[in-house]
Amino acid sequence: HNNMHRHKICLFGLSADPPTGDGGHRGMIQTVCDRNEFDEIWILPVYRHMFSTKRGKQASFEDRMAMCKLVFQAFPNVVVTDAE
Repeated sequence: HNNMHRHKICLFGLSADPPTGDGGHRGMIQTVCDRNEFDEIWILPVYRHMFSTKRGKQASFEDRMAMCKLVFQAFPNVVVTDAE
């Protein structure tokens, strides 16, 4: 039996157009953090929306990444990444 801690990462994908506050994306991340089930939470804004009707209407990927960094910066174990 191995008692080593397995590093757990929660992957949270979103369009982030825009990332929402306490009643939305930020609130969901707060809930995940409060549960203490993961060592890290990775925020993964999509580069290209899966719904063709939304493509071309979103803010740029760079702007959505920047918005996510602002919204989630207060969480110490949250990483905003472009590793889609």
